Amino acid sequence: MPASRTNSGVGRTIILIFTGAALGTLIGFGLEKYGIFSPFLRPAVIDFPSHTYLDFFFLSLSFGLRLSINFTTILGALGGYYLSRKW
Repeated sequence: MPASRTNSGVGRTIILIFTGAALGTLIGFGLEKYGIFSPFLRPAVIDFPSHTYLDFFFLSLSFGLRLSINFTTILGALGGYYLSRKW
């Protein structure tokens, strides 16, 4: 019989943070169309270009990341984290 383990809920926390960030981004894009809080809703872009390579003789890997964050994305992620701590 397997020993009982406590469930830390790390996966649930990550899913709720990403879901909150996605919903926050959608709300931010909606508010930006109407001009409400528009200086705070312009996204800050963090970009690691895709021409970063790890090249072996038999395999070439390319890495890239583009992250667009605004104020409502951060609020949504914090809301998701808060929800994960409450459950």
